[in-house]
Amino acid sequence: MASLAWQLAKRYRSTRHTSGFIRFISASSTSGIALGVAILILALSVMNGFEQALKDRLLAVIPHIELEAVEYTLADWPQKVAALSLVNGVSAGAPFIKANGMLRHSGAVKAAQVRGIDLQYEQQISDVSQYVSAGTMATLENNQIVLGQGIAEALNVAVGQNLQLMLPRFAADGSLASHRTLNLTVSAVVSLGGQLDYSQVWVELSSLANWLGLPEGEVHGLAFRIDDIFAAPQLARELGRQSEDYVYLLDWYRSQGHVHNDIQMVRAILYLVLTLVIAVACFNIVATLVMAVREKEADIAILLTMGMAPRELVKTFVLLGWLNGLIGATIGVGLGVLLATSIEQLFAGLTRLLGSSLLDPSIYFIDFIPSVLHWPDVLLTFSIALLLSLLATLYPAWRASKVEPAAILGQH
Repeated sequence: MASLAWQLAKRYRSTRHTSGFIRFISASSTSGIALGVAILILALSVMNGFEQALKDRLLAVIPHIELEAVEYTLADWPQKVAALSLVNGVSAGAPFIKANGMLRHSGAVKAAQVRGIDLQYEQQISDVSQYVSAGTMATLENNQIVLGQGIAEALNVAVGQNLQLMLPRFAADGSLASHRTLNLTVSAVVSLGGQLDYSQVWVELSSLANWLGLPEGEVHGLAFRIDDIFAAPQLARELGRQSEDYVYLLDWYRSQGHVHNDIQMVRAILYLVLTLVIAVACFNIVATLVMAVREKEADIAILLTMGMAPRELVKTFVLLGWLNGLIGATIGVGLGVLLATSIEQLFAGLTRLLGSSLLDPSIYFIDFIPSVLHWPDVLLTFSIALLLSLLATLYPAWRASKVEPAAILGQH
């Protein structure tokens, strides 16, 4: 059987005799809590999505760790890759050569970083071949080049067409002496949906070594994929200690760490701000209950005169206010989950409608809005809303228990 406090709370909430202003403030508090909960769930899901996209797309393509020669090059790289790949926590290693170059096609010119790779080794540390949008990366011949989608669009070039690659030639003192121009065939176009599409191209390792005049079998550095991406700084130092060469220790934190830190910072700020929004909405519960107590003073006085315990009155008004929070939080969870699971499709539809993405892929590392719903986030948000709603009821409920029956009934 329902308690007296619960029955009174339901009666006071459903009664039509309550003033319209109190009903308006009550509806405002419920709506505010629902909106705050929904937006917080959506924001956290989007931040989860960005973090997942960073791991699954960007960090699946770029090396987690690189050991780059400080002077000249690294010799005997197959033996060094094999030895360093045995370090605990390292999945695989691959050689690389990199240079800055200029691409030209039909009068269009685009600067890019040229990365020489050994495809057999590269496929062990990078998933770039999974993002091929045109052509194939099953093989990479010495006269072929793989372009990012952004570069291909800027040059207006397609798979099977030829373009020119201009590479610098340096004198012995390091100054620019001249350049070398090569005619290459586009074998594939890679579409990651981010900055890498606009900045990098891939060619065969030994071919780039020959074009740059490197000694046979020597490379600029070694790249590694590791099991735990967050252990990259520590593993980079360990690989450096075991390396026989004088190398720079580079990890993904140096190039993309700001993206991860920005995601975490935005997540924390959004959580704080939207929690405060929910708290402000809960303040309306205080106003609602204060006015309800004032309006129901005669009822309260009669109940106290009839022997109702003050603690039961406290429970009544706590339940009356908490129902607003419970209903608002429940509606907010439903709306938030709906938005979080459909925001990707909504953003894609908006992009098609506008004809361009609101996220510029040349600036951001992806050009879409990802969303990953984590139920612990939903539960935590729901619990916070209920807790704040409960706290908002305590003072007005306590004031209701302090009503003086004699003073109130003497006025009637």
